[in-house]
Amino acid sequence: MTPFPHAAVGLIGWKYADHSHGLKALLIFVFVSCLPDADFVLYPLLGKPDWLLHQRYTHNVSVALLSALIFFPFLRMARARIGLVLVALSHLVMDVFVVDTLAPIGFRPFLPFSDAPLNFGVFPFVKRGTVAQVLSAPNLIAFGLELGLFVLPALILCRKEIAALRKNKSSV
Repeated sequence: MTPFPHAAVGLIGWKYADHSHGLKALLIFVFVSCLPDADFVLYPLLGKPDWLLHQRYTHNVSVALLSALIFFPFLRMARARIGLVLVALSHLVMDVFVVDTLAPIGFRPFLPFSDAPLNFGVFPFVKRGTVAQVLSAPNLIAFGLELGLFVLPALILCRKEIAALRKNKSSV
């Protein structure tokens, strides 16, 4: 999945766990929901090391829990911290349902405890590469599904909280 559905889940997590703490909490929730995909950015920047291939080591329960734990000092309420853990784990749940076309198929969500790959492969994969590949019909279908199933519902569900953020920003 692209970062947009993950960010949408971060938005929903923020709404239900910590929307009263405004933009800072929202940014933390969205950031943590997308954090496992940092390997996309870091891989080319660090010279394409094997250990940073997409979904190799960044997509597992240990890293998800650690990424949430790092932000605990910024969230005061236990409810917000639990919500952040759930948002971090949601990335793995969402990605396990995406069709994996690159060997080895699946990722290892239980590293370092188990090296067993997991993939259910029902949601379309977004192909990365050239502009033609990105704008291909299968990708446009996948983008449309992500938008329709995740992003728009999240924006509709969180419209009041987003409006409140905008109102508070304009009154400052």
